[in-house]
Amino acid sequence: MNTNSTNTRFSLFDELDRGLNHLVTEVLNQDVRKSNAPSLTVFELDNSYVIECDLPGVKLEDIKLLVEDGVLEISGERTEPTTEATHVTLDERTYGQFRRKLKLSKDVNAEGVDAELGNGVLRISIPKSDHILPRQVTIRSSNE
Repeated sequence: MNTNSTNTRFSLFDELDRGLNHLVTEVLNQDVRKSNAPSLTVFELDNSYVIECDLPGVKLEDIKLLVEDGVLEISGERTEPTTEATHVTLDERTYGQFRRKLKLSKDVNAEGVDAELGNGVLRISIPKSDHILPRQVTIRSSNE
């Protein structure tokens, strides 16, 4: 039995899979960068979901947060700062309008969304619905 051809075949499939995953990741990342969309981190806690959105240099009054039809939309504008420099040597920052939309899970309480901006990070907390949170059940004695 020749195992080399089998290993080579799986190795080629693995390499093709890694290449496609890399390509898809790059395309998605380029899309986000081209649209001026801010970077996000989304994580889950026991009783809520938290979204952290990088918005350095964006003023609070230039950010809008909307929850509608199960979609959370973060939008706003990053304006180019005024500078006294006569020539900018390098500027990798993106300016202009931005927008990110996230479909919310059905297990959230959209009425309880809370947000705060600090140190250039917008932190959005979305509580889970009460009906999905675990709860302690008190057991009665049958003798009562």
